[in-house]
Amino acid sequence: MKDIEQYGMLRNSEWESLPWLPSPRPPFHIWIKPEDIAPFFFVEHHPFSLSLLLRIDERFKIDTFNQAGLEGSSKDWEILTKGMIKEWEENNSGTDMFHFDSDEDIFCVFSQYIDDLILLAKMLRAACNDEKSMRNYLDMGFKATE
Repeated sequence: MKDIEQYGMLRNSEWESLPWLPSPRPPFHIWIKPEDIAPFFFVEHHPFSLSLLLRIDERFKIDTFNQAGLEGSSKDWEILTKGMIKEWEENNSGTDMFHFDSDEDIFCVFSQYIDDLILLAKMLRAACNDEKSMRNYLDMGFKATE
């Protein structure tokens, strides 16, 4: 397991491809309250990107994953999130905005598009309050990975 601050951290050579470089990026503001996305949380890689994380050992929504024949692992969370991203890309015409850096202990999705990741976090948390939505996104995620 990495240190929490290392999830979603790009290597020095990868920072060069960000769209605002070589100009400095203005500071960003996380405008959502931590309790609105809990148990997910953010790690800032200021000023470049933001990571959304979930500790797998919290077993959050494990019953919904089990009903779908899954374990609730970080890979399962990636499938769910990929389903949401597929819908996001269709509705917002953005591609390759979100990236994953998960391992067996931590689910991590990160982006240089800060506001979009914050909205995705809010959508992900809202979907977790509705089993039907979670299952729909899991189905979409499975199709996106085929």
